[in-house]
Amino acid sequence: MNRMLELLRWKIQAIFAWTPTRTVAVPLIMGAYALAGWGAYASKASANRDLTIQASILQADRDGLIERQKRLEQANIELLREWQGKLASAQRELSQANAARDAAKRQLASSQHELIASKKRLDQTQNRVSETGSIKPVEPSKKPASKP
Repeated sequence: MNRMLELLRWKIQAIFAWTPTRTVAVPLIMGAYALAGWGAYASKASANRDLTIQASILQADRDGLIERQKRLEQANIELLREWQGKLASAQRELSQANAARDAAKRQLASSQHELIASKKRLDQTQNRVSETGSIKPVEPSKKPASKP
């Protein structure tokens, strides 16, 4: 046991007693720099790989958004055409309703003129009856009666 302790002590002293020379130190320093350089390269390559993956994901997202925008634009165009058709139909119905209203107004005006003429003839007939006490023959109307 003593012998092992002495051997261990001697190895420890040899390790701590060792002083590197210039010929040994330069390769050690160069090796450390080489390891650091390769580590930096590996780190940069990993970061570039992550950026490449993120760029491809963003590209896929962008392509999806462009496709969605095209679908929405197409849907908007279809809705616009549909509403334009409905608007044109409503305008046609409105013009037909206006034409029917104007025809009804003309018919109403004609009927009112006929009513006024009929009232006038009735008043004239009532005046003749009250003057003479008998009914005289009615003068024929100069205006032909219009049919509704």
